[in-house]
Amino acid sequence: MADAATMTIKAVLLPDEIQTTLKDLTFAYTPADANDKWFYGLINVPHNTGSVDLISGEFLSNSAGKNTGSSTASITTSDKVKFLFIKNTGTTDGSSTTDESVMLVFDGSTVAHGSTNAIVIDAGESWYVKLPNTTVGELHAISADADQTEGGGNVQCIVAAILDDVA
Repeated sequence: MADAATMTIKAVLLPDEIQTTLKDLTFAYTPADANDKWFYGLINVPHNTGSVDLISGEFLSNSAGKNTGSSTASITTSDKVKFLFIKNTGTTDGSSTTDESVMLVFDGSTVAHGSTNAIVIDAGESWYVKLPNTTVGELHAISADADQTEGGGNVQCIVAAILDDVA
């Protein structure tokens, strides 16, 4: 399906002495129906205001790049996240470099510096997942130093997601 999310990955695993390479690993999520819609955003994740919602705003238009004369639907906190991709750009604003990490939770808790339940995405890294029952309102993020203590700045992330519009 044209609206699917697909990835091909190469993984190099294990210590040098027994290292193995897995090539052309594939991952895909195909929207289930017309209620599965795309979100895309450049999200600035703060370091000092507590955790923030990672996704908000409006869905992408089904006819991206074309003016259909109608507005897109708004995303709500009850919309379900079916596929999530995050890239820590390693910048604060798209141009100023940073080595800050992004800490992410998807269980509705407030992510805090040093959280043991957080996913950590370091500068320049990407992370993706299928989440069948997580809602937009359960995704929270905060930036941090590499040791997960409070850092000194924001981190800009590329966030792409397929959401089930439950409204």
